[in-house]
Amino acid sequence: MAKRVFDTYSPHEDEAMVLFLNMVARGRILIFSIKDEGSFHLKDSAKSLLKSLGSQVISSLSWRDMWSFVGKKGGEVYGEKHSKSPALSTWGDPILLKTEVQLTSVEDAECRWPDTELNRRRRRFCTKVEGYGSVCSCKDPTPIEFNPDPLKDNKVLNVPVAVIAGNRPNYLYRMLRSLLSAQGVNPQMITVFIDGYYEEPMDVVELFGLKGIQHTPISIKNARVSQHYKASLTATFNLHPDAKFAVVLEEDLDISIDFFSFLSQSIYLLEEDDSLYCISAWNDQGYEHTAEDPSLLYRVETMPGLGWVLSKSLYKDELEPKWPTPEKLWDWDMWMRMPEQRKGRECIIPDVSRSYHFGIVGLNMNGYFHEAYFKKHKFNTVPNVQLRNVESLKKDAYEIEIHRLLAEAAVLDHSKNPCEDSFLPDTEGKTYVMYIRMEQEADFTTWTQLAKCLHIWDLDVRGNHKGLWRLFRKRNHVLVVGVPASPYSSKKPSAVTPIYMEPPAKEEVAGQVAAAEQT
Repeated sequence: MAKRVFDTYSPHEDEAMVLFLNMVARGRILIFSIKDEGSFHLKDSAKSLLKSLGSQVISSLSWRDMWSFVGKKGGEVYGEKHSKSPALSTWGDPILLKTEVQLTSVEDAECRWPDTELNRRRRRFCTKVEGYGSVCSCKDPTPIEFNPDPLKDNKVLNVPVAVIAGNRPNYLYRMLRSLLSAQGVNPQMITVFIDGYYEEPMDVVELFGLKGIQHTPISIKNARVSQHYKASLTATFNLHPDAKFAVVLEEDLDISIDFFSFLSQSIYLLEEDDSLYCISAWNDQGYEHTAEDPSLLYRVETMPGLGWVLSKSLYKDELEPKWPTPEKLWDWDMWMRMPEQRKGRECIIPDVSRSYHFGIVGLNMNGYFHEAYFKKHKFNTVPNVQLRNVESLKKDAYEIEIHRLLAEAAVLDHSKNPCEDSFLPDTEGKTYVMYIRMEQEADFTTWTQLAKCLHIWDLDVRGNHKGLWRLFRKRNHVLVVGVPASPYSSKKPSAVTPIYMEPPAKEEVAGQVAAAEQT
């Protein structure tokens, strides 16, 4: 059995519903009902699917109508009722649908898979839940065990992996499939931590033969998430007392095929360079149009999260003792980025991300936000990427590398509009530099406007190193230097005037906010 709520008043929820219904096996009984308002973002593709299931009235469903439907997927319709709303300000009358459904015997409903440990796990799963596609197919069930290629000289084989999860079992299923398909994965080191005693997420964990730990939620909203992270990290290092590091993942991430290879080649930096405090698989500015080289790594001052590694010493000696208490409604990752925690240290990130944030439902996530800031992130699909110049990521070596890049970079024409495509020459593989106004360390006025027009992360400042940002445009490596705040300002030719981009007037911003709220 499966129960799902799709808020089709909000965007993209109808797409999630279509995906779920397509994953339900033929012959299953489907029961639909509307609570409140279900038509606003129920697009034609979703209505077409519901019509194909046998609905006679879904095409005419309108604002605040009431509707209920019972039918068999790929079979007969058992009943349908519809009550139209008489006016925009009110709802349709309540409906009551009574029907009889012909059940199938247990013997006919169960699949006759060979009696193996793998299929016993599958059988236990399929007798309890629904909506996972061909996992429960009798004729051609999808694999639930994966055998990716081993990783030669795997430096992270015995590093514990903590998967932070809640009550989003379909997300967890997708995430674990990608994780278990990554080269170099060690399933014995994976633990899924579930915030609450929900059955279905644990069913997903057991389907894949992994360890799962559930605990009682503490606090509310962002503080609940923060306490879940703390409990999970503490438990991880308690379960693995000899571990020097831990990998932290979330249930709404795809993991790249070379995720563990990426970490295996770079994790030694955390041991050898005390100016680092994490390695992350995520590049906040790594979009399809601004990321290019999967072998390239950067140092950044912000902690991206979304698939990251931290050391036991950092957690046990610094973070755990002063972790935000339950009454503080703080985001744990924003807290991690504060100067008191960062202490001038940096994180290593790839140019092309090794994780992809697919979740559109969550405490701090919705369809609009995901569409604007996450959907078009670039995600590496190339196996066996050999990272280059990893040694140059160490503190002093990175400064040498940055100065080398600035020395070879061609200065862009600062009389042109940096938001226009013509700002970059029609070349590929070149290195360019541009200088923007940045009067002091915390002056991000021009950078924020530049980020907006480049359609990259602009809600706060991320991805910078000493007032310098690195990204790709038109397949060229572009360095952006803030003048005079960045120490790299000394490289600016005297004839070049730093670009200044004025923020929109308050009245214009207010109008944009009002328009967004109406949308």
